[in-house]
Amino acid sequence: MNPSASNPPKNQVIFWFSLSLAFAMVYSLIALEEAFSNQYIVQDDARQHVFWMQRFFDPSLFPDDLIANYFQSVAPAGYTTLYRLIGFVGIHPLLLNKLLPMVLGLITTSYCFGLCLQMLPIPAAGFIASLLLNQTLWMLDDLVSATPRAFIYPLLLAFLYYLSRRSLIPCLVVITLQGLFYPQCVFLCCGVLVLKLLRWREGKIRLSSQKNDYWFCAAGLGVAFIVLLPYALTTSDYGPIISAQQAKTMPEFQPGGRVAFFDHNPWDFWLEDSRSGLFPRRKRLPIAVCAGLLLPILLRFPSWLPLVKKVKGETVLLTQLALVSLGMFVMAHGVLFRLHLPSRYSKHSLRIVLVLAAAIAITLLLDAIIQACQRLAFPRIQGKPVLGRAIVT
Repeated sequence: MNPSASNPPKNQVIFWFSLSLAFAMVYSLIALEEAFSNQYIVQDDARQHVFWMQRFFDPSLFPDDLIANYFQSVAPAGYTTLYRLIGFVGIHPLLLNKLLPMVLGLITTSYCFGLCLQMLPIPAAGFIASLLLNQTLWMLDDLVSATPRAFIYPLLLAFLYYLSRRSLIPCLVVITLQGLFYPQCVFLCCGVLVLKLLRWREGKIRLSSQKNDYWFCAAGLGVAFIVLLPYALTTSDYGPIISAQQAKTMPEFQPGGRVAFFDHNPWDFWLEDSRSGLFPRRKRLPIAVCAGLLLPILLRFPSWLPLVKKVKGETVLLTQLALVSLGMFVMAHGVLFRLHLPSRYSKHSLRIVLVLAAAIAITLLLDAIIQACQRLAFPRIQGKPVLGRAIVT
C-alpha cells in the first residue's frame, strides 16, 4: 500500500472485511451448535429476561407471577418491542434468543472494523480488531445472552463510528436506540460528546473553537435527554430503588448472596467483582489484548514505527471513552444502585477500548518487523513490497 494514500485500496478493504465477517460467523456457529445441542438448553440470563415473553403467544401464562411481572416491567421498550415484532411472524422468544447473538455479532464486527479504519486506515488492523473483539465477546456471556446488555457492543461501536465520521443524524439515531435497548450506554455517549468540546493545545485544556462541535454536542444531549426522560419519570410498582445503606444490611447483597455485591476484599470489590468492579473478567481476555496498553508508548516512536504517521486523530476517542467510563463508574458508586450497577459503565466500554488499541499497536509492530526483515533480506530492493508487507499494509 502506498503510505501517502489516505484511504486503503477497495479490494484490500473487501478482503479483510470479508475475512472479519467469516471469523465472526465461525464463532457464532460454535455458539449455535451449543445452543441447539439439546432442546432444553436455555441461556442463563434468558431465564430472567426472556422467559416471560412467552406471554406474547399465550397471555394466560404465569398468572400473578411476581417474578415474571417484575422482569416484564423493567425490560427496555425497544428490547421488548423487538422480541414482540419478531414473535408476530411466529418465531418463539426462546428461539430468537438463540439466533439473535449471531446477528448482533456480525453487526458488532462490521462497526468494529469500520471504526478501526477511521483510526488507522489499514484493513489488516480492522481485521485484527474484529478478531480480538470476537474472541473476547464469545468467551463471555454478554453478547450470547441476547439480553439488553448484548446490544451495548453494536450500539456503542456504531456511535463511535459515526462520531468519528462526524455524521450527526446517524449518531442521533444510535443514541435513541441505546435509550430503547440499553439506557446506561447513553450516559457514556453523552460524556464522550462533552469531552469532544475540549482540546489539548499548548500544554493546556481549551474549549473547541468550532461552532459545529457545540451544535453536535447539543443535539446529542438533547436526544439523550428526551430518550431518558421516561425512565426518570416512571415509578416502579415494586417500590423505590434500594439504597446502599439498606443493601448493606441484607444477606442477598453479601458474599454468597443471590445478588452478591459487597466484598470485604477491596481488590475484588473495586476491580474484580462482576457487579461492583471496574474491569471484571479481564482474565478471560485474549492475551493479545494486553498489547493495547503499549499503544501510548508506541505512538511516541514514529521513527522506529513508520505506520505511526498514519494513525489518525480519531484515536482520541479511545482516551475519551476510557475517561468517561471511569467517571461514570465512580458516579455509579457514589449514588449506588440509582444508576444501576457500576460495572455496567466500565467493563463493556473498556473492552472495546483495549481491543481497538491492541489492534493498532499490533499492526504498528507487525509492520515495523516486516519492514526490518525486508531490509535484511532484500537490502538492495527499496520501495518494492514483499508478500508479508503487502498483507499487513
